[in-house]
Amino acid sequence: MHGLIFFFIHKFAERFPAGSTSRSGSASGSSISGEKHLPSGVYPDADAVAMLAELALSAGRPLADVMGEFGEFLAPHLVKVAGTFIDPQWTTLDLVEHTEAIIHRMVRVEKPGATPPVLEAFRSAPDELQLVYASKRKLCLLAAGIVRGLATHFQEQVVIEEPSCMHRGDAFCSFVIRRAQGDTQPAHSPLTATIVSESGFDVPGDPGVVMDEPTPRTIGDYRVLGLIGSGAMGRVYLAHDDRLDRRVAIKVMSARYAGNANARQRFVRESRALGSIEHPHVMTIHQVGEQDGVPYIVMQLLEGRTLRDHRDISGPLPLAETLRIGKEIAAGLAAAHRRGILHRDIKPANVFLEGEARSVRIIDFGLARGIDSRATALTHDGALVGTPSYMPPERIDDGELDAKSDLFGLGVILYEMLARRLPFEGRTVATVLTAIAKGNPAPLHETAPHVPPEVSDLVMRLIAHDKADRPADARAVAEQLAALEKKFAV
Repeated sequence: MHGLIFFFIHKFAERFPAGSTSRSGSASGSSISGEKHLPSGVYPDADAVAMLAELALSAGRPLADVMGEFGEFLAPHLVKVAGTFIDPQWTTLDLVEHTEAIIHRMVRVEKPGATPPVLEAFRSAPDELQLVYASKRKLCLLAAGIVRGLATHFQEQVVIEEPSCMHRGDAFCSFVIRRAQGDTQPAHSPLTATIVSESGFDVPGDPGVVMDEPTPRTIGDYRVLGLIGSGAMGRVYLAHDDRLDRRVAIKVMSARYAGNANARQRFVRESRALGSIEHPHVMTIHQVGEQDGVPYIVMQLLEGRTLRDHRDISGPLPLAETLRIGKEIAAGLAAAHRRGILHRDIKPANVFLEGEARSVRIIDFGLARGIDSRATALTHDGALVGTPSYMPPERIDDGELDAKSDLFGLGVILYEMLARRLPFEGRTVATVLTAIAKGNPAPLHETAPHVPPEVSDLVMRLIAHDKADRPADARAVAEQLAALEKKFAV
């Protein structure tokens, strides 16, 4: 936990209700035990919990109440600390929705050793937000208190429901946060939806991007033709390569974040890692460069549409084509895995079907990270770490991700294409994730009796709850799907 939290625990203790005493009988806040914590340091969560537990004991109150009260006390201070990252037009739900991105920029980039809780926020409506807390740290009581404190800070009224909680034995904690009816505060709609350009390049939106940055005339040796979309780390431009007479897409890091040396170096390092993947089923990165201290990536400009759009427009696909698409996704993943890179968000929107042949290109490695080392983790640029319906169970229970986690997403895609429904369903994010955590999807041979048993068996192994029960690797899956494609070709 970041040392700044410990600083505020001491401040909180000073303001603890008068009359509460420590175990030694002195006034609360003056004798919290424990070592000195520097605001710039990183310390175990247990230290913070122990300090709050001491306060609770001295006051004769439940720890849960004190932890929630501390969250309410902490909220306005965090708003001040994160001031430069907060849009002045945001309200409570807006800020909660983007807390994970702010935590990343303020803590993870500067303090790689810190492990703040991972929060997954899903804006289901302008006045409703679903928040999932999947960390084994079980600090959800603190998170709920912070949300209440933010509402007080913004002079809003919110209603918080907690459908699931790890303290009750559930696999994760979840909150449904609603703006109370009759609230006079205006509703804001930050740019959080994924922007899909005409070229099919998905760019996660983020209101933290400075939208008034001027459009450059050139980037490196490329002539800029226009803006494609705005992303969490900057902008994506349509440009022309005059030397090779081709159009390209260029992602430019926002000058606002390029000023952070750690963030800039990470952006360049990870872009080069992705550029090392040379495979016909992975989007091609042509160049990584820097202009006026701002890094950029030159990427292939794709013509076609995503698998999601193709499925929605064309309807169910023939078995052979489904198997071919699955085979090519697996082949692209195998290439990334050989380079030590996980995708972490395999879903139909991140599978691009290029040209008339509808050849697969895996896109949007924005959530990617290295397989072997957290130190080389690819930059989290504010997007969700996975999409609920395609998220592997190990992601939900804060387990270790590996190449088999990507295979789970592939399995969900295949199941959905063949059965015309998802294997894990629910009306809310929490119920979907609960279904995944339980790991009991309806067998594919029941939901899609027309699918050959060999295909059903492979798909069910791909979405197995236990990683050990999934296929060995993406290459093996590609080979199996190739054999099935050949067997069932029309």
